[in-house]
Amino acid sequence: MRVIKFLKSAFVGLSLAVGISQFAAAQVGAGTYTGTYSGADRGSISITIDQYGAVSCTLSSAAGNGTYTGKGGVVSQSPFIFTCDQHNFPNYLSVTGNGTAGETLSGQYLVRATTSTSSLQGNFSVSFSGSGNGGSNTLSPQAISGLWYDPAFSGTGFNFLAANNGFFATYYGRDAGGSPLWLISIEVPVGSLKTNTEYTTVLGTTINGTFSSPSYQVAEWGQLTVKFDSCTSAKATLSGKDGTQNLNLQRLGGIAGVTGC
Repeated sequence: MRVIKFLKSAFVGLSLAVGISQFAAAQVGAGTYTGTYSGADRGSISITIDQYGAVSCTLSSAAGNGTYTGKGGVVSQSPFIFTCDQHNFPNYLSVTGNGTAGETLSGQYLVRATTSTSSLQGNFSVSFSGSGNGGSNTLSPQAISGLWYDPAFSGTGFNFLAANNGFFATYYGRDAGGSPLWLISIEVPVGSLKTNTEYTTVLGTTINGTFSSPSYQVAEWGQLTVKFDSCTSAKATLSGKDGTQNLNLQRLGGIAGVTGC
């Protein structure tokens, strides 16, 4: 019993520490940055970073090659590094930058011209031109991905993954009879994740196979509905064959190197 209480207290303490550090870091670098890019193409560039670390970028060619837009996130707060991309041909865009948050950022771009198949690349430099959160409530996929749990249900929890093809959730816990229960998303919402918006993923569980001879046969168990308050807290409802739980989730651990929201 003492071990269980100690682990529960440790989890709560770690979660609170993570939440406090994420909240403090979330304000760093938020705002709008404007400047120019040059090289194989040239023009103006605008980069917006919101309070959750989501990034949007726009390159407008002065040489008649069109406009490129993309989305990404803050990869690291110290050093400050961000990415922004769009991989839908022919509007390919890749932007990687770093610098001093709230001052000047610079880096490299790679685009594929809309009028040819040639790749255009070079450098850019932008300066901070406006404070605020960028007018967006989009959450950084890197900040959302990781381990989440409700302290009231210590010993169970989720692994969230905001992937290119949707929002996936894996649940580790117990069923109504006390046996281990492992659920994974079999139908997922796609697109960017925003605060104060409900997302539902259908959960299933494998019903056959052994350790040495796994078999991919999945039975639908129920669903998980999640509404993120921020990149460190969320409200969720887990409902299915074993009942319903209303959860106040906290992010317990995230991706190594991602220190901002």
